[in-house]
Amino acid sequence: MTVLARPRTARAGPPPLCEPDGLPVALRGGVATIGVFDGVHRGHARLIGSAVALGRSLRMPTLLVTFDPHPAAVLGLRKDTGALSTPRRRAELAGALGVDAVVVLTFDDVLAARSPTDFARSVLRDRLGTREIVVGTNFTFGRRGAGTVTTLGDLGARCGFGVHPVGLHPVATDDTVCSSSYVRRCVRHGDLAAAARALGRPHRVDGVLVDGVVHTRRAPALPPSGQWAALADGRPVTAEVDGEVLRLPGHAAGSVAVDLLP
Repeated sequence: MTVLARPRTARAGPPPLCEPDGLPVALRGGVATIGVFDGVHRGHARLIGSAVALGRSLRMPTLLVTFDPHPAAVLGLRKDTGALSTPRRRAELAGALGVDAVVVLTFDDVLAARSPTDFARSVLRDRLGTREIVVGTNFTFGRRGAGTVTTLGDLGARCGFGVHPVGLHPVATDDTVCSSSYVRRCVRHGDLAAAARALGRPHRVDGVLVDGVVHTRRAPALPPSGQWAALADGRPVTAEVDGEVLRLPGHAAGSVAVDLLP
């Protein structure tokens, strides 16, 4: 029996955020888009939009499948993995784009060792019951990134799911791709305006403020040391960056969302 995707207006707040085994039965067997989705930038929004449109046309739920922590951090690759969002923030942003649930795959040595075939069968088919998959044309998966979009299509033919590649989104008129790596470079160089254009909003750091210091789950991407205009829970403040430390002098302790303004 086909599961009907719930209308966005029927749900208040962000969509469910869960591990594969915690996914409600009513949300299995639909469309999935897969990736780290750190930042949920404009390129991600294009990919998510394609998945949501496909899900609605087929009257199926749409899932966003993300990885946490960042695979490159677990694999020890020489790559900047400064966080652009938490999984919960990704769920909020994806939900606003029409996603019905966000599934978090814990990226560890066990998941990293899975072959493309094992990942497609055990995770995508057996645990999520995926019927259709939407991915970027540069998507790789499985041990050492051996699986490509072509591999996924071949496995889908055997596992019972379709594969729909979506082209990468350029930042502007040149060939620069809108990617999380691009956003991190902009933030690290202090070009918060370019980062905001790629994200579609200011770069946010979510954390808990203790003694004036913002503590986060994973080290966030931060601009160079100095003072930066920001919003803390929507209120104008001056944020101070000292290396990898973000401070909000004089701000009340507790959970805080810091938007670094262009």
